[in-house]
Amino acid sequence: MFQKLHRQLTFFCTVITGAILLALSVVCLLFARKAIVQTGYTAFQKELVSVIASLQSQDYISHQWLKQMQEQHHFTIYLYDNQESLYYDRLQDSHWEDLRNAVLKKCGTDIFTGKDGQTIAHKELTYRSSARETYYASVGYLLRGNGQIRFVILYDTSHQTGQIAHMTIGVFAADLITFLLLILFSWFFTGRMVQPLEISQKKQQQFVAAASHELRSPLTVMLSGLETVEKSESSTERHHFLSLIRQEGLRMQHLIADMLLLANADARGISLQINDAAPDDLLLCVYEKYENLAASKGISLQFSLVDAAYRDCALDTERITQVLSILMDNALSYTPQGGKILLLLSQSAHHTIFAVADDGPSIPEEEKAHIFERFYRTDHAHTDHDHFGLGLCTAQEIVRAHHGKILVHDPRDCSPLPEGFPRDRGVVFTVVLHG
Repeated sequence: MFQKLHRQLTFFCTVITGAILLALSVVCLLFARKAIVQTGYTAFQKELVSVIASLQSQDYISHQWLKQMQEQHHFTIYLYDNQESLYYDRLQDSHWEDLRNAVLKKCGTDIFTGKDGQTIAHKELTYRSSARETYYASVGYLLRGNGQIRFVILYDTSHQTGQIAHMTIGVFAADLITFLLLILFSWFFTGRMVQPLEISQKKQQQFVAAASHELRSPLTVMLSGLETVEKSESSTERHHFLSLIRQEGLRMQHLIADMLLLANADARGISLQINDAAPDDLLLCVYEKYENLAASKGISLQFSLVDAAYRDCALDTERITQVLSILMDNALSYTPQGGKILLLLSQSAHHTIFAVADDGPSIPEEEKAHIFERFYRTDHAHTDHDHFGLGLCTAQEIVRAHHGKILVHDPRDCSPLPEGFPRDRGVVFTVVLHG
């Protein structure tokens, strides 16, 4: 599915961007062509003025001078002196003869009938031949002495056409190269766009599969227990299985609550009730909540305040208590009898730091990057039925909603731990909040 999406995105990205590039190129070419034509016509007019001025000022028009004028100004010049064609224009080939006649016909002006009192008159026009060649032309006459000189001056614009053609080829060649590069860029760019979607779908599939697996276990126990309760005649046995069903129902309730919290975090974020709270009082409440439970398991629960006094911190008391409870449940599950758990609080200039440390098994380095993933357990056999692998993920989402961070360390990497706490084993979770 994602490969097809990748190809479609590449196609649309390339086509749309390529179409925009092509449209811009065409517009630029039109403006450039217009500028070249305008520049060429302006140059023609300037050169024409120079040639006509030279014709007026020359006492004697020689073939050599006429040839020089044509080569210098890139003109083809036909002159008529008192209706007699000069010898030089008879040297022109038939192409230019036909062109001259076509220009005279298009001009519609009889240059051999001048107006009295006018010393000079001429008309400029653009002529396009049947071979789609463009010429600028000037047709007119001027008075010289006792006679009149009629002229037809032609200017070949083929060099302009060649310039425009070379420019067009260059632009479209550049467009073609750009289009090929655009295909490569679109392929890699859309690949990077699709990759998060693919990862998200895989995580979603894993989440659904893991949730289904976790829900199936308590449901199986509950259905089996109900079947036993229906068949059993012993009140003691029935009470035992009803208690078991209740426990599994509470486990399912806890799992569903965590799943809903994570779903809300993904959709629109976790809603918080932020108030100023004393962090030492909050940590003390967590300590008192777990003191008896830790003692019943033979675990020493310690409480450490690094600073003498603490400023209030803006946080959601209920949610941060939930985070610390998750960390405490985790610590109680993995700390062996006779072990130690430490609740620690410290503050820096801009941060409040809660820490939960235990001297149970350490977390391997390669697993530290995964422990906050959903349904991830260091117990890969899933023999621990008290945890679903959502606790640390839930804690992380709550801390992120506070714009803080939750970190995991080995005890040897944590300086605030008091003297006597083991540093060669165990885990330290720190919650860093602003304020």
